[in-house]
Amino acid sequence: MGAPKHPRKKSPPRAGNGACPQKAPKQNYFSTLMQTEEGRKLRQEWSRKKRKNPGRPRGVPDGYRKAQIEPIRAKIRKEATEIVKIMAEKFEIESEYAKEALTTAVEVMRVPGETRERLAAARLVLDFTKQKPASKSEVAVSKAEDFLASLIEDDGSETKSSS
Repeated sequence: MGAPKHPRKKSPPRAGNGACPQKAPKQNYFSTLMQTEEGRKLRQEWSRKKRKNPGRPRGVPDGYRKAQIEPIRAKIRKEATEIVKIMAEKFEIESEYAKEALTTAVEVMRVPGETRERLAAARLVLDFTKQKPASKSEVAVSKAEDFLASLIEDDGSETKSSS
């Protein structure tokens, strides 16, 4: 094949210095600011200044804004008071402090948030309402003793009837 007879025609260079404006070096505001003494002082002041509204308010779970979680909490607070009234009647809870603690625990348990907090609240509610089961070894021993006693009684009644 070989070299072409006539070389390819090229467009003339652009007017100006020939550089592409898109490839011009970027100038970061803060890096140019740090080049002067006044700029460094200004940057230092900005860094030390306390932020006006830094992030999510305390007590607001991930994925919610304060305005979104407030109505949910109000609704759940009403439900929690109704639930505790029913529990107080059923389990005969008379102490106002116990009712208040139970209301708070039910509320924390039902509001979306940290799983650890919700589990701790659920455990507290169960402690208030349900008795902890007796250890299984005692139950098994007593059942075995009752079983043996019933066998002895059955044997005693059979021997008396057969004689």
